Amino acid sequence: MTPSVRRTVPRVLLTGLLAAVTGAALAGGGSGPQTGAPTTAPFGCRAGYVRPDFKALNAQLTQARALWASQRPANYTYDVNQIAAPVLFPGTRVTVSGGRVTRTALAPGQEGTVNPALSARTMDARFDEMAATLKAQAKAPCPIVRQTFDPAYGYPTRFASGLGDEGIMDGFGEWNISNFTVN
Repeated sequence: MTPSVRRTVPRVLLTGLLAAVTGAALAGGGSGPQTGAPTTAPFGCRAGYVRPDFKALNAQLTQARALWASQRPANYTYDVNQIAAPVLFPGTRVTVSGGRVTRTALAPGQEGTVNPALSARTMDARFDEMAATLKAQAKAPCPIVRQTFDPAYGYPTRFASGLGDEGIMDGFGEWNISNFTVN
């Protein structure tokens, strides 16, 4: 009889695969509502971890999306800085004309190469990405989600998600939006 070999997949790889399968991005850092007492997961949440309040996060997202939709400009530009841990991408200026991304370029003072797959999104696409991530993270054992919005237009200014487990700090992602201008 031949002995069987059990192969295991590292948890970080599983987290990345989950994100790829669900289409949601994992990220880290930021601020958002949290509720309840510290919790643990089968593999252990970090000491002091508090699960985010997904009902409140979704309500914030819905409210911000409605504000954005009520005055959505057809033409605007914004700068986005994105981290997909452990990689920091160069800041990118995104131009939207007629409701479509028409240009991506390095933001002033940045060096490197623009990654249009990560940065070339309208604000509506960013709202969709956030909703998908919230849905996926609500199922995770130790999720971290942070989001902030512009009070005048409602567009997202920061979105971050990741895992608050005791594992290594990998698989986190975050983007920040600045220099929003209506053209």
